[in-house]
Amino acid sequence: MNLSYFDIAIVLVYMVFVFFIGFFVKKYVKGIDDYLVAGRSMGFNLGLISLMCTEIGMITFVYFGELGFKAGFASLIVAIPPLIAFVFLGKTGFITKPLLEMKIKTIPEFFSIKFSHGVRFYIGVLMAVGGILNFGVFPGVEAKFINVITGVPEDYLLVTMVILLTVVLLYTFVGGMVSVIITNYVQYVILSIGMVLITFISFFAIGWNGIVESVTTSMGEKGMNPFYPSIIEAEFGLGFIVWQILMWVAMLVGWQAVAMRLFSSKDLKTGQKIYKWSGIMFLFRAILPVFWGIIAFGYFSSLGQDVDSLDSLPLMLRELIPSGLLGLILAGLLAASMSTYASYLLSWSSIVSQDIVGSIIKFVTGKELDSKKQLVYSKITMVVVMIFIIWWSLFHDMEGYLYFYLQMTAMLFIPGTFICFAFGIYWKKARTLGAYLAITFAVIPPLLYLVWPEQAKTYASELGWGGFVVALVGMIIGSVIQNIFQPKTEIQKVNYE
Repeated sequence: MNLSYFDIAIVLVYMVFVFFIGFFVKKYVKGIDDYLVAGRSMGFNLGLISLMCTEIGMITFVYFGELGFKAGFASLIVAIPPLIAFVFLGKTGFITKPLLEMKIKTIPEFFSIKFSHGVRFYIGVLMAVGGILNFGVFPGVEAKFINVITGVPEDYLLVTMVILLTVVLLYTFVGGMVSVIITNYVQYVILSIGMVLITFISFFAIGWNGIVESVTTSMGEKGMNPFYPSIIEAEFGLGFIVWQILMWVAMLVGWQAVAMRLFSSKDLKTGQKIYKWSGIMFLFRAILPVFWGIIAFGYFSSLGQDVDSLDSLPLMLRELIPSGLLGLILAGLLAASMSTYASYLLSWSSIVSQDIVGSIIKFVTGKELDSKKQLVYSKITMVVVMIFIIWWSLFHDMEGYLYFYLQMTAMLFIPGTFICFAFGIYWKKARTLGAYLAITFAVIPPLLYLVWPEQAKTYASELGWGGFVVALVGMIIGSVIQNIFQPKTEIQKVNYE
């Protein structure tokens, strides 16, 4: 094993510390609002840190590192779209302002307010499937990352996954969003130290000239220029940028793990301020791990070694980081993963319990679940989600870019959700049939990629922005048809307004 006893001690102390913090705050959870949205009391500083920690997991480093390793400096372009999206939403309040004013706990709740309970159930199913399939590869990829760094045999992959997820499940199970937010603060400190150490140690191991020379020699202009051979034909060209900007704007209002931070904000001003400043942090969230991947490519190229792109970053860290610091960096990496696991377990289990199970129970009994029963169902579904993602991680074979797999699983519901939000809020003629068609049409492009990744990867960008186009078409066609054959009554108009 590559860890010294001192390294192991650092990791164990950190995990025990976070575990007890998560348990300590359970006394503040009185009902479902506290459990899912922290009583809507989250301030700016904690909200900013919590959002950042939620969307930086070990898998973030893996997929961005893979991009840097495979595509060189050209892949740094992926850092720009989230910055644009965060600043745009934070400045304008587009969609976010109405959602905050509705005081909803989960995204599908909006669909029952504007459209129907059936649409809420439908989008809830797609969100649960897409979100859980997205989350489902995290433990396997990250456990392998840990195994490579520590030297623990891959035979213990399942054990590694179960230990990580069980620790997170226990404190999230009892404390909900309150535990997630408080533990995120501790995790942010450890994570920041780890990211700074990785950057400096890896950079000085090879130097700037060595990095640039390895990319230009092996990849040519394509590795330096994201718009090579032209802005239209390039892998990271105009189509990719349009898709990513649309994707990120939609993600920031339609991705439950992110939206829960918005819903947990104490007021509109705080929520918008969190979004504005998160843009800067998310810029570096992409730049640093992509740069690590580029460094890893230069490092192994200089040694004449051929390594797997997903293994390149942990292999480099294992060889470059000295004992003692390795334990601190591993604690930082675990901090990143635990914060993401906690948020995602809470997010997707809340969709299942509130919008799928809750909708079924209301349809059968005609009654809403009370707060205590909602809390019980949320905890049960959290355990079920954890069991599924362990199974999925073990048996799913990854093809193509990990980055594109994660994007396309999100695309199963993100374009439909976004179009329904935008038209449901800002177009009075938006109707239920339009919502059904928008959601259904938008599923088709990502399904093509997920079913035939090798054949479809050349058209990933077109399938990406195409999902938004077909969702828009579905919304307009469906709404126009329903408005012709079933015009809104005055009562319906007043109820919504």
